[in-house]
Amino acid sequence: MTLFELVAADPDCTALLGSNPTKFFEFGTAPALEQPPYATWQIVSGDPFNFLAGAPTNDMIEAQIDVWAPTAPTARATARAIRRALDPFIQISHYVSGFDPESSLYRVVIRCDYMTEV
Repeated sequence: MTLFELVAADPDCTALLGSNPTKFFEFGTAPALEQPPYATWQIVSGDPFNFLAGAPTNDMIEAQIDVWAPTAPTARATARAIRRALDPFIQISHYVSGFDPESSLYRVVIRCDYMTEV
């Protein structure tokens, strides 16, 4: 399953991000002036999971998820819901939170690693 499918299938995530549509957008595709909270995701890097014999069957992906919300508690709650939905499938490598003055929104950034089939 993709990150989007996992988030869209989780009731705690859809309670915060909606379900029609689920406001979990690939980076650069969030509609202009989208009402927060919403989240974006992007693949930061990927490497083949190489074997000594044969072609790789999986890639190791590093992704970044950005949660945007009008308040810090909403940003944290939304990030927590996304993390709980994804935790069985990913490994969190880094997270940070703060306020983005340009958008006047609170932001939580989650970096994670996971394997995907080629």
